[in-house]
Formats: sequence, structure tokens, C-alpha cells
Amino acid sequence: MAYLLGEQEFFALSLQVDARVLVPRPDTETLVNWALNQLAHPDMPVAARVLDLGTGSGAIALALKHARPTLEVSAIDASVEALTVASHNAQRLGLKVAFALSRWLESVPGSFDLIVSNPPYIREADPHLAALSHEPLQALTAGPDGLADLRSIIDAAPAHLVRGGWLLLEHGYDQAGAVRALLTRRGFECVCSERDIASVERCSGGQWTGATHQAQSPR
Repeated sequence: MAYLLGEQEFFALSLQVDARVLVPRPDTETLVNWALNQLAHPDMPVAARVLDLGTGSGAIALALKHARPTLEVSAIDASVEALTVASHNAQRLGLKVAFALSRWLESVPGSFDLIVSNPPYIREADPHLAALSHEPLQALTAGPDGLADLRSIIDAAPAHLVRGGWLLLEHGYDQAGAVRALLTRRGFECVCSERDIASVERCSGGQWTGATHQAQSPR
């Protein structure tokens, strides 16, 4: 229906969407709310630097910037077409977000106070995919266990987080334990999960208390 109408409401914002991007889901508002709660912590700077990985329509980045105008928000995507949609939404809403082309953190310079992402996390053989054929497959699936992109992000994120920065991730309904284990293994602290409106552990994250130049952990 969102594709037919050409728009979808997300966090009180009307976003234009089409077949180049996923339709933003209400579940993802859990991630935005959690990010805003972390950004409200006294240790966070007023003009905190925030990075949205795999921005798609720009939903998360734009919701954060709209809720906290003082944030310095950047957003990346590996799809030029998705960035076109996100940039158009930002311009239409009058929200200043810096968009760039990158495969996760491969081409991202600098460090951030908060990194958020709703990456692909569906297993390649998941039977639910049959009902999602109208959406871009590359934005949905991530290897045999659905964790391939989550692993990549968790492994690379410490090099792009300030000391005390947070990484918050959306994932599948049954992946919270696996994602917490990946975060803990990589050296994140205060690892925990947040439940969505259906009481499902929908997001997991952790705080990086080491230095930003930490080497990648062995796989």
C-alpha cells in the first residue's frame, strides 16, 4: 500500500518511498526511541555526531534530526538509488543530513558518538521472503543465518566510535542473543536489548569504552 500511495509515515514524518527502498516499519521506531534516550544522557554532547548505516529512505536519520535538531547526522547507503530517495526526503522535510555512498563503514571517515543501523537480517532461505518480493532483496537478506551484515558492522564499528560511544542495531525477532554475543565478543560493554511494541527483543547494542584505533577482532 505504501508503494501504491508513494509515501509512508514514520516517527510522525511523511516519507516518500518507492521500489528503490524498503518501506519503514513501526518496529524500527524502537531503534529511534532507544537512540534518542542514549543521546539524552548527560555524557552525550548536545551536537553529538550520529551515523545511520544503510539509511534506505532516510527514515532513521531524518527522525533523529527532526527530534534533535542540534545533532550532526550523517547517513550512508551502498545504493545510489536509495540515497536519491533519502536525499529527496531530507530536502522536502527541510532536514540537514549528510548523505554518502559506502558499503557499511568501508568509506566512512571520522568517529561518532552514536552509530545506528537497521541492516538486512533475514536468512536467505527464510519462507517469509515470498511475501516481500516487491521490496529490494539486497536490503532484506544477509547470508544463511541472517547475521552476515550485523557481523560486519559490529566488527568494524569500534574504529568509528569515540570512547564511550554507542552502537545500536535492529535485528530479527529471534536474533537478540546472537547479536549480544557478537557485541560482547568484540569488546562492547553494557550490552543489552530493547523490546518493541510486541514485547519482542527487536534491537541490541553496546557501548565502546576502548580506543577508536582498536584492530579488528579475529573472525
